[in-house]
Amino acid sequence: MNDSTVKLATRNFSILAPVPEIHLLSAQDVCEQEGKVAFGTQEFEIFRKLDQDRNDRVVKVFIYASLQENRSFIPKVTWQALYIGHVDSRRGRHPQGMKYRPATAANDVLDSAIFWEVTDLKPLEIPLNISNFKGFGKKEPFQSRFIPEKPLMIYYF
Repeated sequence: MNDSTVKLATRNFSILAPVPEIHLLSAQDVCEQEGKVAFGTQEFEIFRKLDQDRNDRVVKVFIYASLQENRSFIPKVTWQALYIGHVDSRRGRHPQGMKYRPATAANDVLDSAIFWEVTDLKPLEIPLNISNFKGFGKKEPFQSRFIPEKPLMIYYF
């Protein structure tokens, strides 16, 4: 049993994040084999804030598969995971090399400031409309055709 099944998830907020579709299947394999998978980003501020506010709880992550070949006119969240923390990069690379990275990311540009790590990565049985979410601290939900371009703190309803 991995750590995420023991720790409770915070109900105060969630994460909405884009991840290139090409990485998701490969990432699921890594997550199953290693217990977690890491995605790179330059958006370190949001993950530092998350780690301060989550009180060591896991955070539910809703993933929009970006850079899709056959994307829907109405963007949908098609994957979910549990955020367990982040690590600083070393010259744009994950500190453990490719151990926790999707194999498809091997040739990505080495420009990540941090790597956010998740467990329990899996596709959703029923995709969710982006309009089911609203930005943290916002009153209105996202527009139905909103496409996330970076990780965001959100409320899910």
